[in-house]
Amino acid sequence: MTQASRFSFIAGSISFDFAATLRDRGVEGETDLLARPEDLDAWLDAAGLAPPGVKHKARQHHLRAAVRLREAIHRSACALIVRRRPDAADIALLNSIAAQTPLRPQITAEGVTMFAPRLIEAAMSTLAADAIRLMAGRDRARVRLCPECALLFVDNSPAGKRRWCSSAAGCGNRAKVRSFRARQRAVAGA
Repeated sequence: MTQASRFSFIAGSISFDFAATLRDRGVEGETDLLARPEDLDAWLDAAGLAPPGVKHKARQHHLRAAVRLREAIHRSACALIVRRRPDAADIALLNSIAAQTPLRPQITAEGVTMFAPRLIEAAMSTLAADAIRLMAGRDRARVRLCPECALLFVDNSPAGKRRWCSSAAGCGNRAKVRSFRARQRAVAGA
């Protein structure tokens, strides 16, 4: 498995993709994909938030800050979904991190890449700003939580009625198969 394939980027928002680094959230066997500082480095690389070839080495304090940010994003989005006001401490954390210097585009021989002198802090600022724009902007009504895997996602369907994070091969497909099999058992039992 490659580093990039460990992570999913299907949420429609880089900050929600970041929140998805805790898989199967709230159920037995949840998996934290940010267990070590090296995991944070790998996620930043896979997400395109670290320029290719630029050295960045997350340390334990970076990981702790990243996990705090991830959880604040998740809690705030979940509060938004159920039409509750997010926790003031989570909002303060998002605002504080978003106020730091974000990543900035740079032209390189390979094209445009994102860069900042303090790369990890800047990537966290970029994630916090993305979450704020999403949850406070016009797309806030399209923030969803997948009933299958608890992944946050942005419903970018034209009708705005998407239920699952992924329908074709993911959660939506599994739910539809379960429903079909239940109907088949009901017909067979009748």
